[in-house]
Amino acid sequence: MGMNTVFVLIFVVLQIADIWTTDKALKMGKREVNPLLAKLFASYPPVPTMVVAKLPAVVLLYVADLYPVTIGACALYVWVVLNNWQVIEGKK
Repeated sequence: MGMNTVFVLIFVVLQIADIWTTDKALKMGKREVNPLLAKLFASYPPVPTMVVAKLPAVVLLYVADLYPVTIGACALYVWVVLNNWQVIEGKK
C-alpha cells in the first residue's frame, strides 16, 4: 500500500467524521456555513448530499497520487471536524 493510499484512507475517515458532525450540528439547529452545501440542503437531505459531494474529492486525491496534497486535505479536514465539534459543544 502506497503512502498516498494511506492518507486517502485517513481522508475518507475524516470525511465520515465531517458528515457525522455536520449532521449532528444541523439536527441541533445549527447552520451549514458552506454556501453551496447550504443551498443544496434546502432541496436535498444533508447526509446523501454530503456523500455525493465528497466522493469526487476522494477519487481525485486517489487518482492524483500526490500524497503531499492528500496530507494537506487531511489537515484541512482535521480542522473542519474539530470546528464542527466545537459547534456541537456550544463553544462556537
